[in-house]
Amino acid sequence: MVDVGRHPNIELLTMCEVVKVKGYVGSFEVTLRKHPRYVTEDCTFCGECLERCNVFTEDAFNVNRALRKAIYTPFLQSVPRQYVIDDKVCIHFSEEACQKCWEDCKKHAIDLSQTVEEETVRIGAVIASTGVKPYDPTGLYGYGDSRFPDVITSMELERMMSPEGPTKGEIIRPSTRQAPGSVAFIQCVGSRSEKEGELPYCSKLCCPNTIKNTLLLKDRFPELEICVFHNNIRTSGNRQERMFLEARKQGVVFISSFPEMSQDHILIFSDPLLGDERLMKKQFDLVVLAIGIRPTASEMSELLGVPLGKRGFIKEDSQLAPTSTPTTGIYFAGAVGSPADVKQCIEQAGSAAMQVSKHFQRDTAKLSPNIAKLDLEKCTGCGKCSNQCLFGAVRVEDKVAVITGAACRGCGNCINACEFDAISISNYGEEQLRAQLRAALREPEDKIVVFACHWCSYAGADFAGTSRLQYSPNVRIIKTMCSCRVTVDLITYAFALGAPKVMVSGCHPGDCHYLDNNMFTKRRVLKFKEELASKGINPERLMLKWVSAAEGQRFVRAVQEMEQLRVDEDETEMTKMIFSEPKKRRLKKRVMK
Repeated sequence: MVDVGRHPNIELLTMCEVVKVKGYVGSFEVTLRKHPRYVTEDCTFCGECLERCNVFTEDAFNVNRALRKAIYTPFLQSVPRQYVIDDKVCIHFSEEACQKCWEDCKKHAIDLSQTVEEETVRIGAVIASTGVKPYDPTGLYGYGDSRFPDVITSMELERMMSPEGPTKGEIIRPSTRQAPGSVAFIQCVGSRSEKEGELPYCSKLCCPNTIKNTLLLKDRFPELEICVFHNNIRTSGNRQERMFLEARKQGVVFISSFPEMSQDHILIFSDPLLGDERLMKKQFDLVVLAIGIRPTASEMSELLGVPLGKRGFIKEDSQLAPTSTPTTGIYFAGAVGSPADVKQCIEQAGSAAMQVSKHFQRDTAKLSPNIAKLDLEKCTGCGKCSNQCLFGAVRVEDKVAVITGAACRGCGNCINACEFDAISISNYGEEQLRAQLRAALREPEDKIVVFACHWCSYAGADFAGTSRLQYSPNVRIIKTMCSCRVTVDLITYAFALGAPKVMVSGCHPGDCHYLDNNMFTKRRVLKFKEELASKGINPERLMLKWVSAAEGQRFVRAVQEMEQLRVDEDETEMTKMIFSEPKKRRLKKRVMK
């Protein structure tokens, strides 16, 4: 952090929060709200103001286990090296009754007149790294009750073991202020549980952190009795596994059990190694709860316009780009994307920095050739395309849609939202795809039309070919960038041309290269199958299949399944007649001002 503060090419802005972000790669506008420090850069950190201040409050950095003054440093290694005045605690701002720090500062570095300011900066790319929050176990299973003063969290133990912590590095029982003779660690407190209010995922940090702390405790207190109650220890990498083995060698006892707690810090548990269900009781002087981590990405997600995953972390663009968000020019690093340890955070920070550096290697951004285009004469500014775009590439201004080419991914999902045919995709326009269908169905008998997405299904079909897997020569593949580009009108047009069978194929759920756009495809296809059934048409003639790039065999089996479906000529002709009738669409031209 000190190196960052001194680097000539890095501007470090502290006491700031992001309140608004707009723009696109190469031209982001970020509005910052700067909170006052009430201490200027003239501060020499002499400490005289700290000695004069007599107002105390709980220190959040020390997990409220210690007190700090109204004028303080957030932590010892904080940058810049100067004090901060907490205006929510300092009585000058509530009663205007104290100015001791201002009066005694010889460098005149105290400025109590500072106010909140806002500033807009223009930047080319964004890296989000907001960290996480520890899980609050208060009231959970009775562990966090006030009845048990000697039950602490892993965060409290970390601060207690620090030489700058509330106990100056001494390990004590909060109730007696004496050193403990036995310590119990309880793993997965609030984690890996489907219960309401708890975390369904593994926080990844808890097991390695507990193992590290047991080794530190054993190094300082070799006679200390330590038991770790766990739900299967999870370690990754050689270093963590060596630490686990070393802890067992040092005498740390690992018990696969989730204990209950009674009065006087007595843990009730069963040991599966005994081979029976006998309950055992053991009293510990100190109990440490290994708590999980909660994501803090929801607010940042709204500001940046990037989606969240199911667990509340920022969603990655794809498995091939683990630090990229779906919005070009916005990246993330660390536990904002998923639970991560320090090593992984450092690796992700390096990856995100490399991604950003690519943008700075050229003067202009290279856009995709497949982006959405708008017909102003047809657009009514209804906003449905904007609501359906997952990449923030479409917005409505002055009652007309505006498409930002730098943010558009060319998936085509906006086309399905537009009721007025006002949007098209370069290289994958409606007429281009219809022309391919006409060529493919020039002789429609026994043909199988396959709409395949570029990234997975088309690659899977190609893999089947290079692997020399045999399937019907009657298959006609129409490539799209994403399965969501396949509109109901295209499927209808294929049936109207006499296609006996149609298959829509895309990436597996969760693996779509355009976030969850394939789920839009699923809803459309299933709804259209119901419409087919209502018209007396066999809905099995329309198939939805997920095929990855490595699943050539799966593609072949899907085609063979379609081949086995028998469709007589009368049904084909009936379908052709039903869908050949022109569909009345509500088209409306925009009145130009």
